[in-house]
Amino acid sequence: MNAFVHITADRFPLVRDMGCNTTDTLYIHPDRVLDYHVFLFVVEGVMQVIEEDIHYSVGKGEFLFLNKSLHHWGLPETPAGTSWYWIHFDTEEDASVQYKDHAPLPELQYYYPDFYKYHIPLPKYGTAPIRTEEFFVNILKNVHYPTQHHMIRTSNQVYQFFLEFFTQLTQHDTAPNSKQQLVEQIMLHLTDRIHEPYDAQALQAHLNMNYSYVSSMFKKITGQSIISAHTQLKMNKAIALMRNSHLQLNEISDLLGYQNQFYFSRVFKKIYGQSPSTFMKQLY
Repeated sequence: MNAFVHITADRFPLVRDMGCNTTDTLYIHPDRVLDYHVFLFVVEGVMQVIEEDIHYSVGKGEFLFLNKSLHHWGLPETPAGTSWYWIHFDTEEDASVQYKDHAPLPELQYYYPDFYKYHIPLPKYGTAPIRTEEFFVNILKNVHYPTQHHMIRTSNQVYQFFLEFFTQLTQHDTAPNSKQQLVEQIMLHLTDRIHEPYDAQALQAHLNMNYSYVSSMFKKITGQSIISAHTQLKMNKAIALMRNSHLQLNEISDLLGYQNQFYFSRVFKKIYGQSPSTFMKQLY
């Protein structure tokens, strides 16, 4: 999947306009350089467009992202009867933030500082999920009847659409026996041994694979080391116990395999930015 446009987890894309078109004559895509991104989804016919000398023929049920600041144009090759939906939107990143290229693993979904500071890569071109046209039909029913905060609501809906778009396409691209399944096996093994110290040799024996390869592959796919994932699983379990039990911090520390509470507290603070005792005081 060729990532082209990125959205971020800490802010939604800002929609400028959206709509649908049908051409009743031979159509030529406008020659232009825009200061915003374009999303195209074809429901009938074929849209021909060139971006930076790369030719695209976007057929029925297919999509294309056109990147802002890149030159795109068309030739007289889009036939009459072609219909498409489009979204004009911008993405603004916080220049002071160093965004990560990997989302937090599903098993590590408790909030921590910098949780939302990651990119979500959207594919350049391909076959759209089945319900894409339904999304446009529903959102365009109200897009031209402004209400208070109308553009914010629209941008939020488009953000949710792009997230679902990304999820469905990445799931579709994930083949059986893929490297992603290896990550899932590792996380399951770590979760089953959450009350024990990290044991690289036990993991290697469990997977019957070379540990250096496993460790390198895990880091490449998730953006973090196996031991850091194991540590964070422990801290997530600590939070769950704080919320759902009457255990004291020293008991939680012992249960998670830490030999002393001081070290447990230091690890917790490194991940969440505050001590476990301070965290507990904030719970309802």
